[in-house]
Amino acid sequence: MTTLRAFTCDDLFRFNNINLDPLTETYGIPFYLQYLAHWPEYFIVAEAPGGELMGYIMGKAEGSVAREEWHGHVTALSVAPEFRRLGLAAKLMELLEEISEKYEKSSVQRCREEINCTSASSCETRRH
Repeated sequence: MTTLRAFTCDDLFRFNNINLDPLTETYGIPFYLQYLAHWPEYFIVAEAPGGELMGYIMGKAEGSVAREEWHGHVTALSVAPEFRRLGLAAKLMELLEEISEKYEKSSVQRCREEINCTSASSCETRRH
């Protein structure tokens, strides 16, 4: 059974079977680490029962707090050649969409709470 889990730093030493494919765009280690540090929930790996990495998706959240516009962005999605045509890329995309929707809702809610809190405190200041 395939396991979908969070990408870890150790996976950087194990994903050559995915990244050495000529159809996969690869990046430098600092780029992967930047995404892992800033958007860990958007960096997911698929692992085979034997521990071999099958594929990964790497994304980020983009948008504006002021305009309450947030969306997920897919930076990279790749599946090792021996694991293609199994629907793995579609599953990784579905998971990233779910994560993005949760992030969007929580970010908009936090923004509204901050605006309400700021408005309430400024109203209190004006009364005194």
